[in-house]
Amino acid sequence: MEVNKEEAARCRDIGAAALRSGQTARAVKMFSKSLKLYPLPGVNALLQQAEKKMQSDGGGSTTTNNNGSSSNENTRPNYSSAPSSSSTANGFASSRSSSSASMNNTTSTTASTTSSSTTSATGADGRAYTPAQQQIVSHVLKAKEGGRGAHYRVLGIEQTADEAGIKKAYRKLALKLHPDKNSAPHADEAFKAVGLAYATLSDTQKRTIYDRYGEEDPDNRGGGMGG
Repeated sequence: MEVNKEEAARCRDIGAAALRSGQTARAVKMFSKSLKLYPLPGVNALLQQAEKKMQSDGGGSTTTNNNGSSSNENTRPNYSSAPSSSSTANGFASSRSSSSASMNNTTSTTASTTSSSTTSATGADGRAYTPAQQQIVSHVLKAKEGGRGAHYRVLGIEQTADEAGIKKAYRKLALKLHPDKNSAPHADEAFKAVGLAYATLSDTQKRTIYDRYGEEDPDNRGGGMGG
């Protein structure tokens, strides 16, 4: 089964690490367990290598049972320590990946903090905003105060723009200035200016009055300047 194969590979890796660190008894145990789960190539050779090393180190003879497990004849079994030994092996296997992940997270956090401190600020509502968001707010408010033709400048379009061009410009700005997305100071004011410009220029009658008289909001014209 694929699950057994993966577990066998994990046991093989733990055994290899134990063998390199001189823990031959643990290496023999993990290689035997690996073979029992799945016959991965090369594991049998590693098991023999570990057994020979154990014998050369004075660990006594080692026998391999039919079920793939090994035991040391001169070593007294200590069943109470087996769980902690396995836990230690697992901890050793995962410690390197955890250390690597921790280092990556630290680097990422540092970079994110540095970037945040240099490219964003916090609005009155506690949410961050970028210099680009502040810039678009300032641009709209400045265009709004420009006198005749301000609605066109607010939307960033020519006075000859058609209905599709007006709608496209409005949607683009409204998305960037919406209070839910932009927390820069006076963003709400800029958002309203964009909305008023669109409401005026998208209505043929209002646009005609605006172009003729320069009224910011034709609906607020008093009395009716008949034409």
